[in-house]
Amino acid sequence: MRIAIVTDSMADLPANLAEENRIHVVPLYVIFGEESFLDGVNITSREFFRRLKTSSTVPSTSQPSPASFISFYDRLLEEYDHIFSIHASSKLSGTFQSACIARDTLEKESVEVIDTYQVTMCQGFVALAAARAVLEGAGPQRARDVIHEAMDSARLLFTVDTLEYLARHGRIGRAASMLGTMMSVKPIARIIDGEVTPVAKAYGRRVVLSRVLSLMNKEIGPGQAIHASIVHADSADRAAEWSETIESEFNCREMIITECGPVVGTHAGPGAIGVAWLPCG
Repeated sequence: MRIAIVTDSMADLPANLAEENRIHVVPLYVIFGEESFLDGVNITSREFFRRLKTSSTVPSTSQPSPASFISFYDRLLEEYDHIFSIHASSKLSGTFQSACIARDTLEKESVEVIDTYQVTMCQGFVALAAARAVLEGAGPQRARDVIHEAMDSARLLFTVDTLEYLARHGRIGRAASMLGTMMSVKPIARIIDGEVTPVAKAYGRRVVLSRVLSLMNKEIGPGQAIHASIVHADSADRAAEWSETIESEFNCREMIITECGPVVGTHAGPGAIGVAWLPCG
């Protein structure tokens, strides 16, 4: 059976990795005033952060319409027998809902829409795990099992320079309790039940990485092999430091450094950085 793996641009998958693993990416929109751009299509991460720093316009984001998904699925079903459509947390984006409306409109049991309850490279690792299984010959049931196993075991820890962007766009979740903290206190958060949830604090930027390493060590057993990814928002130097340190601390079978796309960047803001990982089976 020919199986297509679909995700959305909030997965922050590097384009070459998506292409190599035949993952089809549906772009979200980022909007500056009257101008609308497709995430990763006609605006890059570099261009977005350059514009964010210089523009007086606060950007907003929007999910693909159900009609966009219907067109996307119709084209894929000309070539594929089954589609797994793997999306960002429905509590952070309306993309999952748009995909569900499209599926129901098409009345196709061959289209399965999945809420990962995650975002950025945690979502990306779920799509990657499914795509790699399909490339190795997995059928629908095996691919389905791989997706749910990855959803259960993928993890993300991240920090933002300021909670302003998450609060501005209503994506702050349980981290709202930290809005009143001092500027020197950096929240460390993860996605729990689909929401941004604070798990620790670090006093100053330089302490963040050591706190993240401590939290990772509590969850990753000695010698456990992992797939890992550093995701950053206009922080390439810090991303290189995090990558080098985490690779020295853990058994990383794969390390992916990626700059978050314009949609995630709109909500996280410049200076955000995190690590996502998926234990190897």
